[in-house]
Amino acid sequence: MTDAAAVIQQARTRHRLLLTEVEAKTLLSAHGIPVTPARLAHTQEEAVALAQAIGFPVVLKICSPDIVHKSDVGGVRVGLTSAAAVSQAFAEIMDAVRRARPTATIDGISVQPVAQPGIEVIIGVTSDPHFGATVMFGLGGVLVEVLHDVTFRLVPLSPRDARTMIRDIRGFPLLTGFRGQPAVDLAALEHLLLQISAIAEAHAEIKELDLNPVFASSHGCVAADARIVLYADGEQRPAPRPLSAATRATLDRAFNARAVAVVGDKKAMNYMWLRSQSTFQGKVYSVQIDERELPGIAALGVPNYRSLAEIPEDIDYVMTAVPRQVAPRIIADCAAKRVAGVMLFTSGFSEIGDEEGKQLEHTLAEIARAAGLALIGPNCMGLYYPRRGLRNYPELPAGEAGTVGFIGQSGTHTITFSLAAPQHGLKISKAISFGNAAVLDASDYLDYLAADDETRIIGMYLEGVREGRRFFSLLRQVTPQKPVVIWKGGHNEAGQRAISSHTGSLAVPAAIWHAMVRQAGAIAAENFDELLDVIKLLHFAKPTTGTRVGLIAMTGGPSVVITDAFERAGLQVPLLSESSYQELSSFFTVIGGSFRNPLDSGHTIGMGHSTPNLERLLAILDRDPHIDAIVMDTGAGLVAGQWQAQPHTLATLITTLSGFASRSHKPFLVILQPFAREAALLQVREQFHQQQIATFATHDRAARALRLATDYWRFHAENSNQQIASATKNP
Repeated sequence: MTDAAAVIQQARTRHRLLLTEVEAKTLLSAHGIPVTPARLAHTQEEAVALAQAIGFPVVLKICSPDIVHKSDVGGVRVGLTSAAAVSQAFAEIMDAVRRARPTATIDGISVQPVAQPGIEVIIGVTSDPHFGATVMFGLGGVLVEVLHDVTFRLVPLSPRDARTMIRDIRGFPLLTGFRGQPAVDLAALEHLLLQISAIAEAHAEIKELDLNPVFASSHGCVAADARIVLYADGEQRPAPRPLSAATRATLDRAFNARAVAVVGDKKAMNYMWLRSQSTFQGKVYSVQIDERELPGIAALGVPNYRSLAEIPEDIDYVMTAVPRQVAPRIIADCAAKRVAGVMLFTSGFSEIGDEEGKQLEHTLAEIARAAGLALIGPNCMGLYYPRRGLRNYPELPAGEAGTVGFIGQSGTHTITFSLAAPQHGLKISKAISFGNAAVLDASDYLDYLAADDETRIIGMYLEGVREGRRFFSLLRQVTPQKPVVIWKGGHNEAGQRAISSHTGSLAVPAAIWHAMVRQAGAIAAENFDELLDVIKLLHFAKPTTGTRVGLIAMTGGPSVVITDAFERAGLQVPLLSESSYQELSSFFTVIGGSFRNPLDSGHTIGMGHSTPNLERLLAILDRDPHIDAIVMDTGAGLVAGQWQAQPHTLATLITTLSGFASRSHKPFLVILQPFAREAALLQVREQFHQQQIATFATHDRAARALRLATDYWRFHAENSNQQIASATKNP
């Protein structure tokens, strides 16, 4: 048994979950963690002898499995420089602790040297109820309580994770040398973070670990204090589980249904579910016992039965909208009929918080699991598969599947995205609205779409996940092959209350959620528009890992604000190369125009209609080694009237831009700001998208989308290079 395992076993034997500082440092030392050594004294005489052996000055700390915060009970004395001071401090600590915590078990007092001076940081491991072991890093000592300047990553850390953690905190400049102070050994800090991550992996018994403070200096780093808490017997960390082959096959059957039944549709809903299936390439049946509803169902040409059992053929997918008290009976009927999947639109279950709703949802889940039934919901809109004409809303397009998959915890957001996507040149492959996730959760649907050949990009709206560690593991596997863009609802307290009332999800602390998404290489969108914009850019534009943007504006004012927008997003608007300026100066001669970057080029390119000059300008930016991406503001508000009066001018512009975009290896995108006639704007936007050119309504939206997409491309390029380097180093 290793020293570390022996320490844990000894604490378990004594029925203790909190290790003493001496035990914690013994465990850490066994894993090569630099700590200030701590020796245990039981008497004043032992303390003096240990201090003399260590060398003055020394620190004395109470050692008790019942005391977490030693300073709060008077259990710490620092800077002791003589035997007399150590003896007096020993007595004072014992007296103070016995008065403050008379029932606490006291093992003794640790004697340790004063740590080398340095910047205080904190490194720790906490156990998130959703995502398991999570490493924290930030400024330490009292600063962690005052400034809360910390960042998180999930275990296990990669070298890139350790590096970015350190650089993420606001206090990072303090570590790089501030006002003449020497810079901290960042490599040692990164190594320490990786060591702590390895300890959390190696010892699943550890629930919490704190090193605070760690003194970081130019000579390395050392932990001056350590705290470790173990899991109680029976507590388990969340463990990932894969999507079973049976569940995958069940979802396949539901998406590719040959026969669908709609249970409980009615006139009050304008027969929404039955009308949605008017495009379905299979058989549609109704189940309704209310005689008043039958004429309306018959008018739709749909055969009606009084129960699922009466339908004379197999049913693959059921859509049901019945009162919640009736729902268990319908789910049982689906199980008896050997249905593959059932969507339960009905709400009023765990999301409203009453015991009856929770119990009903539990009953539904038990029935579905026992039957191997893919229960989608409750409180959701279910499946949308355009290729099969399987819809969950009557206005959705059908007949042609695209490449964008969508997973939504909200029915409204799922439908809204499915309606908006085609207006931006995007076509849906498959979409799922899953609501309360009584049986299948976001991880199941992500796992399913990850293996779906039609789906190339995945968008998500989530309010919480039940299996966080599994979700994280899946994201890390999926994102190198398929971009995943996630819009998370409920980051603040009010939003989390709304989540509880909406889907019954367990809210995840925002800092850990953002760290998880970033660490997995997914893209976090702040709102619906950003979700749509990023997916559009990923769909249309070529990738780049560079952040330098070449901007084309038509007039001076837009050239200023477009620069502000892209730099505000964290992108660069650099000067062009000298050769580019020489070539531009040969034809860019209009008074009042500028070609520094952005290019104030409206007159030179005839507001976009002078094809030779526009092509020449684009070619210069394409060749320029200082530019990684190219953005053009079309000045739509100024020229929309001309486009409408002379459609060929727009067609020529789009042809020119499309040809350039296809030839260039750099991402190219267009700002198409709204103009007076909304219908005309939609038509113009559609023409750009038909030619595979991404358009954006504002400078800020284009800038944010490009920054997020670039971060995604860069993350996976760096990870790929890191893996290649590792394989080369360790063949």
